[in-house]
Amino acid sequence: MVRMVDVAKEAGVSIKTVSRVLNNEPHVQDAMRQKVRSAVERLGYIPSASARSLRSNRSYSIMLLIHDVRSMFVSTVQFGALQKCQKLGYHLQLSMIGSDQLKDEETLKAWFAENLRGGHPDGLVLVPPMANNPVMERVVKSLGLNTIRVGPNEIPHTARTASVMIDDRQAAHDMTAHLIGLGHRRIGFIRGKEDQDATHRRFDGYASALAGAGIAMDESIVLPGSFDFNSGLEQGDVLLAMKDRPTAVFASNDDMAAGVIMAAHQAGVSVPGELSVAGFDDNEIAERTLPTITTIRQPLEEIGMVAIEALVTAAGASLEELTSHVLPYELVERRSTAAPA
Repeated sequence: MVRMVDVAKEAGVSIKTVSRVLNNEPHVQDAMRQKVRSAVERLGYIPSASARSLRSNRSYSIMLLIHDVRSMFVSTVQFGALQKCQKLGYHLQLSMIGSDQLKDEETLKAWFAENLRGGHPDGLVLVPPMANNPVMERVVKSLGLNTIRVGPNEIPHTARTASVMIDDRQAAHDMTAHLIGLGHRRIGFIRGKEDQDATHRRFDGYASALAGAGIAMDESIVLPGSFDFNSGLEQGDVLLAMKDRPTAVFASNDDMAAGVIMAAHQAGVSVPGELSVAGFDDNEIAERTLPTITTIRQPLEEIGMVAIEALVTAAGASLEELTSHVLPYELVERRSTAAPA
């Protein structure tokens, strides 16, 4: 049976160094990590999960909380988180929570008590709408869980809670400016869910770009949405039925943008010949819709990976504090936008 001491001898390092590498602790040189990992692979060393947990004061699990509404955004973040967990030797514990559990602190505490009976994870990843939910914030704080919030939020950052996001406001500003640059002056906007900070930041970016170009905002073409296809379809119908309809629509996510394009198809309105449509996120639907959707690409897989890496680095006896990350985005121009006719 191969032991940790055998790995240390094979790699020419101390047992402590092997332990630090296996536990993914920070401040180990890349060359040293590679030596240890190569030795582990050559010898076929399989660490004992229970002994590993006892030595490092870690559970080697991360909990990702998702809402009970299916979302391509969340699925892509989850995919990135799973890849990073597997690479780091962690288990990704996926848990679903519904709106009923978020209604008050006692209900949510009871949910956590039930779902954490096997022990606390080394960290918690929260996606919208839990990422900025005030009840969730208070309960997680009382549990003392290291927490990474995905997306923009107003929760104060501390040593135990941080965020991974893009600059939603600037990204929405850039997309609106892109439409203005094509020659559009009457640009409709479809908001997302009002309990998510991304909705407000994206609207702020839209409004600031209009103001910067000297274009007065027409509130009649700013409509509510729900970050889903059906709300995009419904509001697309409303915008297209207007006598003075917009020449472009910026939807707060790709699902709603696809709904607007469907509404245009049904109304016999050419996209982008008679109507330009832009989205946000760059999920799979953006490339599968006809025409393909001009959008803001969020690095969703990378967001999931960065969230896991931050929690693993700060886990156990580590003295590392959680830090927030603002990742770069990209404006992806496809076939759904063009100069107005």
